[in-house]
Order: sequence, then C-alpha cells, then structure tokens
Amino acid sequence: MKHRIRVAAIIIQGDSILLVKHVHPQTGFEWWIPPGGGVEEEDHNIFETARREVWEETGLRVNVKENICFISEFEDEEYHTLNLEVFVEADVIDGELTIDHIDGKGMDEHFIKEVKWIPRDKLNDIIVFPDIIKKSSFWEERGKRAAYLGRRSNRNRL
Repeated sequence: MKHRIRVAAIIIQGDSILLVKHVHPQTGFEWWIPPGGGVEEEDHNIFETARREVWEETGLRVNVKENICFISEFEDEEYHTLNLEVFVEADVIDGELTIDHIDGKGMDEHFIKEVKWIPRDKLNDIIVFPDIIKKSSFWEERGKRAAYLGRRSNRNRL
C-alpha cells in the first residue's frame, strides 16, 4: 500500500463552509469535501500545500492559519493508498469561485465538478467527508484543539 499526505483547508464564512463536489467518473458516486490535495515536492510545508490546493480547486487565494484542526486517515482501496489527512483553517483573501484551475492537474479534473459555499443547515442533505463537519461540535469547538478523527475506508463509496 502506498502512503500519501493530503492537506485540506477548512474555510468558513458566516454559517457556511466551502466544499468541493467530487463525482466518481465510473460509479457516479457524489461527495463533498473541503478543498485540498496531496503534498507535492515543491511545497515547503503543509500550509503551502493548503494554499496551492485551495487556489487550484476553488480559484480563491487564502490566508492559511498555522493551526491544525483535525487529523484523520483514509484508506483508498481503489488506488491502494493510505492517506494521512491534515485539516487546517484558512480565511479568504480574494478571488472568484471557479474550478477552471484544475485542468491539467491529473485525476482531479475527472472528479471535481463544482465548488460552493454550503450552509450549515444543508449539510445533512449531502454526503460530506469528514462527517464531523455535519456535527454541532465541529461548529462550536473548531479552532480550539486538534482532534484525531480515526481511519476510514472508501468501501462505501465505490
């Protein structure tokens, strides 16, 4: 099994969170996640990874706080990869929502279909990873301490 470090940004404005819609090209399974992706060789640290990935997936420039919100593990059985996911907080500086920057960025351009602000009260209507985003504890305690969210598998989304 390969290993990968994935960094995602938690970006909240008011009572909404910025999420990216993914659709599996073969199965049609749809899910929403915070913008993020794998650490690349040219990234100096995980916070730079978050800035780059947010730009590529959303068209927004962000100020990434050097604050880790959550850490989880994700077993991607389809690609035989164990992902260590690190979630960091960020605030929008400027930009316009678009997914146009993912063209030519590998697998993302086949999976990512949309980016938008999802109101907290609409999260139960969609599949969101990590699912803690749907819980009131996420909204009430975020930024207070890092939490380990455990390991999950993608068996239920293939």
